[in-house]
Amino acid sequence: MNYSRFIPIALLSLIIFAAPVPAVEINATYLFNLSDFDGTIPYNAVRTFVDETRSEIYAVTSGGIDIYNSSGMQIYHFDYDRELGGVYDAAVDERGDILLLTYKEGSYRIVHCNYRGDPRFSVDLGKLPPEFEEFRPGRIIYRDGRTFLVSQSEMKVVEIDGSALFIRGYDLAVLFNLTEQQRMDNGIQGFTLSSKGNMLFTIPALGRAFICALDGAVTEFGKRGSGPGKFGVPSGIAADREGNLLVTDKLRSVVIIFDKEQRFIKEFGYRGLRPGNLIVPSEITVDNKTNRVYISQMRRRGVSIYQITYGE
Repeated sequence: MNYSRFIPIALLSLIIFAAPVPAVEINATYLFNLSDFDGTIPYNAVRTFVDETRSEIYAVTSGGIDIYNSSGMQIYHFDYDRELGGVYDAAVDERGDILLLTYKEGSYRIVHCNYRGDPRFSVDLGKLPPEFEEFRPGRIIYRDGRTFLVSQSEMKVVEIDGSALFIRGYDLAVLFNLTEQQRMDNGIQGFTLSSKGNMLFTIPALGRAFICALDGAVTEFGKRGSGPGKFGVPSGIAADREGNLLVTDKLRSVVIIFDKEQRFIKEFGYRGLRPGNLIVPSEITVDNKTNRVYISQMRRRGVSIYQITYGE
């Protein structure tokens, strides 16, 4: 018997349109590690970023920056100019200029270099509001004309303009109603920006990942556990061009993929010593032009590169 004829047409249409939309399948295939002619570069939890215009990958080390081509082979290295003082982090703008976050003689500054690290000019970090006077940034992020400085241990973020002048600041500990002791006990990891300008980060001590819009609205996701889709110790976080969120987990040694609604999709990596396995993955970078993912690890395992593919 055809029972559908007993269902009112309006209700039947609701049932039809309420049916779940099939999820897009996502696959991650291991390609290779960042290397030179002697083999894999044995980095430990190095930070990476991508120049999508030139299809080059940068690895920020304590002494300088290594530059790789799209095949993952090192093509250039430059040492930091000692006159710049201490270099904490780097980013790249849409022109391919490298921005160095430096500290010298009690002052933070942004040094603009060409794509091979030759300094062009520098700007001192402008005066900050009283609540950020003790701000000590250790990370710089650039996306679509916007520059953010981050103090991961202080849980504070400052947005600056091209002249390094203060635009706005975010005290994430205050936003989450944490005490000063909780601020010191927690800290944030893996800070980056999505294509929409939202701040993405994790708080490993809480076992959670966060999306913070520029108006201060916060979305948190993830639960503790040892099974698929659960967090042990979340660390790095990034978003692909489809809005999916990729989170590294140091304890479980996997990369966990969530869709843009923060629903678990799948995992890849897994602990092991074979190509494609991961050991304590930390930082993660997504190249949205090539759909490649760069994951740095501990135990001198270097940076593993995966190709993301999508299918219905």
